[in-house]
Amino acid sequence: TFRNKILLPYNQFLSSRQSHIAPTTATTMILPNNGPAIQNPNPGQSIGFSFSPGGLLLPYHMGVADCLIQEKYIDPSETVLAGSSAGSIAAMAIGVGVDAKQGLEGTIAISDNCLNARKPARGNLLPLLEEQMEGLVGQEEFEFLQSRRKNRSTSDSDKTGTGVALAYREIFPQRKSHFQTEFRDREELFRSVGYSCMFPFFTTNFPFILDFDPVVNNDNGNRPALPRLLMDGYFSLPRPQFGCPILQDEFPESGVNRTVAITCIPQEYFGMEDVFGAVNSKKQNNLISINDSCDERNALSTVDIFRIATQPTSRKELTDLFERGYRDAEKWCRREEDNRSRQQK
Repeated sequence: TFRNKILLPYNQFLSSRQSHIAPTTATTMILPNNGPAIQNPNPGQSIGFSFSPGGLLLPYHMGVADCLIQEKYIDPSETVLAGSSAGSIAAMAIGVGVDAKQGLEGTIAISDNCLNARKPARGNLLPLLEEQMEGLVGQEEFEFLQSRRKNRSTSDSDKTGTGVALAYREIFPQRKSHFQTEFRDREELFRSVGYSCMFPFFTTNFPFILDFDPVVNNDNGNRPALPRLLMDGYFSLPRPQFGCPILQDEFPESGVNRTVAITCIPQEYFGMEDVFGAVNSKKQNNLISINDSCDERNALSTVDIFRIATQPTSRKELTDLFERGYRDAEKWCRREEDNRSRQQK
């Protein structure tokens, strides 16, 4: 099961691999309508979107996604997406066709579970995340993910797969970063999201995840299966990228020629503008970032942002965060329109 491979404590490695899956709750799903193809607002550009880590700030990502889908910058069936940690949840949710507001409700459910049980988020998030994924992502949603980008002709060297890349870091037996885009089944998808969300001593009480998957770990039968030790997607990339893959670099055959990074923690703490915001001193519109002061309707201090990221909170605060993400994405869309108008003059 998912939890057998994800949640097994290290001190049980040699003695037991047994666990139980927590009960799940069915949730109504909303898939994209089978209407006409979404028209790219920027002809000649293929934009991919990368989502940052952020813990329980996930609703910010979902608010951004809701706006970008409505404004037709993201096509859930086509646009290349990537993410680390909370960002991997956002990328996965969009890629399986889950309505963005369901992502908000899932975060509220996790937070409420912690509050009602009077337990902290730290050390308890992974099994709660599993419950939400089991309830939100059924076989129909998984098949939607598997059908993404199928109309494109691809070469053997194209690793874009579903066009949803989940980032995580392997520390043993190899030291390498993974950007996984293909998934055999729902369990492997959930497992990969869990890998990407494994921030040491926060998501669980352990520093890494043990993965026992023999298909992945035995190198096609060339060596005995070894457990992989895996960590959060934040560690898969240089610090200034803050867990946001540059898609045209990682997937050069994807057709993406521009990556927009979305971060739910102020970008200035990581220097993301040096990577995404400016090129040769010419400002680019490649970054959507929460700001601790530049929102006239809902000012958040840095302390508030990190508190919400790491501690369960109220429905109101999480809903406000979703709406803030939507507003920040609207500002980005207006900048895109302004840039396009200037280029046409």
